[in-house]
Amino acid sequence: MAPARAPAAGFTLVEMLVAVLLFGIVASIAAALTGSAARSFATSDAALAGVADLETARALLAADLGQAAPRPSLAADGRILPAFTLLPEGFVLVRRRPDGAVPAIEKVAWGLVNGALVRQPFPAIDGAEPAGAIEIVPGVAAVRLRVAGVEGWTGQWAPARPEALPRALELELLRADGLSVTMKFLVAA
Repeated sequence: MAPARAPAAGFTLVEMLVAVLLFGIVASIAAALTGSAARSFATSDAALAGVADLETARALLAADLGQAAPRPSLAADGRILPAFTLLPEGFVLVRRRPDGAVPAIEKVAWGLVNGALVRQPFPAIDGAEPAGAIEIVPGVAAVRLRVAGVEGWTGQWAPARPEALPRALELELLRADGLSVTMKFLVAA
């Protein structure tokens, strides 16, 4: 009679296939969760960048409008321009600069250029064209502006005196993604 064999140590083929199958299921679930988290982080980063751009615009607009000066300026062709000029997609104003800054006043334009809200400083108050545009908020499809005067809110600004300033400005940005952002600012005199 043949001697009895000791049972073989190790795993059977069926046990190995079950283990590989379970490992594959766990790995595919982990990969799906990792991909979802990565997409979520990318979406959050884009949203936070958009919020940061809007906060930068809000701070710069508040500073420019809050330091508006009732000083008319001259256009490049010599025409007298009001201290505040409302344009179809922006505005131009003369503003005071912080204490000690040279020059003490500057002229700036805000508006929509190539799908972005931009700020354009002028190299001089009188007789100069605006300098290069500084992109503040990208991805803007349209800009709507209203000003508050003594008569209330209106989409036009035609003051009787060139040094007159509106009381407030409302800026609505229609973003390329379809969302709308409205900001209101007091205008100092």
